[in-house]
Amino acid sequence: MTGTRKTAGFMILVSVLLAAGAANAASRKAKEMLAFIPAETPYAMVSLEPIPDALAGKIEPAMDDVLEGYQRILRYVMAEQLVELANQEDGAEQAARLQGVVDEVIGLMSIEGIRGAGIARDSAFAVYGYGLLPVLRTELTAAAAFEAAISRIEEKAGEKLPVGEVANHAYRFVDLDELKVIIATIGDYAVITLVPGAFEKEQLEAVLGISKPRNNLAKSKELSVLARKYGFTDHFSGFIDVQRIAASFLGDPSGLNKDLFDIVEYDSATISDVCKTEFKALAGVAPRIAFGYSDVNEKFIDSRLVVELRKDIAKGLAALPAFVPGLGLDPGGFMSLGFSMNPLAARAFYEARLDAMEAEPFECEAFAELQASVPQGREALAQPVPPVVYGFRGVLLNVFDIVGLDLATDEPPESVDASVLLAVENAQDLVTMAAMMDPQIAALNLLPDGKPVRLDMPQLAELADDAFVALSELALTLALGNDAEKRAAGMLNAKSVEPPPLFSISMDSARYYALMGEAMMLEPDSEEEEPMPLPMRTAMRDITVAAGSLYERMIVNVRLTETGVDVDSRLTLKQ
Repeated sequence: MTGTRKTAGFMILVSVLLAAGAANAASRKAKEMLAFIPAETPYAMVSLEPIPDALAGKIEPAMDDVLEGYQRILRYVMAEQLVELANQEDGAEQAARLQGVVDEVIGLMSIEGIRGAGIARDSAFAVYGYGLLPVLRTELTAAAAFEAAISRIEEKAGEKLPVGEVANHAYRFVDLDELKVIIATIGDYAVITLVPGAFEKEQLEAVLGISKPRNNLAKSKELSVLARKYGFTDHFSGFIDVQRIAASFLGDPSGLNKDLFDIVEYDSATISDVCKTEFKALAGVAPRIAFGYSDVNEKFIDSRLVVELRKDIAKGLAALPAFVPGLGLDPGGFMSLGFSMNPLAARAFYEARLDAMEAEPFECEAFAELQASVPQGREALAQPVPPVVYGFRGVLLNVFDIVGLDLATDEPPESVDASVLLAVENAQDLVTMAAMMDPQIAALNLLPDGKPVRLDMPQLAELADDAFVALSELALTLALGNDAEKRAAGMLNAKSVEPPPLFSISMDSARYYALMGEAMMLEPDSEEEEPMPLPMRTAMRDITVAAGSLYERMIVNVRLTETGVDVDSRLTLKQ
């Protein structure tokens, strides 16, 4: 078997085992896992607490269906290589070995196969950085089972991976010229990492966790602090520290990342001091991204992602969202999406950024073009803007049902039940302007009293039997289809979540993913674009549908707060 094919087989194994571990991770040894992770790590994703058995019981059948789809993709991708290899001189034996490797890996691509490899439902899981280098660590119920899984692949390949040793611990590795992928079992853990070939003994001991860092996440309690601040659970949480990543590229070249930077021929000494200062300041605009589950049970999974921003930036952005009736709520039906924006607040924020760039201009050549754009920004702000633009507050679209839509035949829907709301201060003025240009709108005699008025338009009649519009001082609505009259009025009086979102989307997950699955089956519009083979498209469709079948509904709200960008979501599981 060639080195490339052997490497591909083991990398597929690594991906399957670790992805499965992440999906089911949990642990009774939280402090022990965190003790392996350096306190100064630039990123970490950790799962330490078992998900409820009732939830795991729902997830695992769907996960098996998803993995089965990936099994089909792997078989299809490898089939051509197997035929090509078999047709080469003395290739039949190599093809048979590769087929054995593929079969062995596919056998692991299921819940049963994953469990047989020593990764249990309550196995802890972490991905973190040793410097910038990625380390993946998962708890094992039986290290021998994990070793046996790799040994079976080696046996089918007819060739063993090279073995190294450090501090009396053996490890396998895949040689990628100047880098090595290391696969090791150290105690009750499987560890997979990527390291430069020039790593010394002490560095290998540290990255594999044989010698634990004196300053680690267990002692620094950074994850615990984040959990308290943002309500994360131990089921899953993590962070990406932008400032630490920037410091890795801008700081002392003799640090942890020296060997990695030598490989890619990167030298921070080539960056001027003024650029380093400004790059560090830029990293301070969004110093950290935090994420995790905030509630996990058999009915729903709540998660949250927070992009922390510098205080002045966060405060300026927090003024951008505006009240839009119904925005952020889940009205049911197929899909709802909308956004809000206060144009005057957006103008003020942009003007404040221009003021800052004039007060303290960028001196680094990398920002020369951005700095030169300040006069154009001033000119844009000086342009007259119609008052109605500054009265704009947002848009909300609710699609309750679509009947007859067929993506395969490009057939438009036969009927649509939907409603749309345009939020704008002094909405009556907008209607008055429109009435001056269109006699049909003038004939509606639409008043800001919230009372629905029937709208007879041939274009809309093709989509729905009924169409109604309604107006208030703050919004204009249009509703089509069933209950259109009631919905036209109801949207005007709907509440919104607090604080108001910048963007919101909710959907029937199963139906949406089924529609996306149909879209994957379509041939590309352009003749220049090569279509994905039908077996691949079919497998991708089935994976998408299987993933969507687990959830009843999904809602995501994006807010701008004085902390930063706050994204919260809820996945409601099918009961």
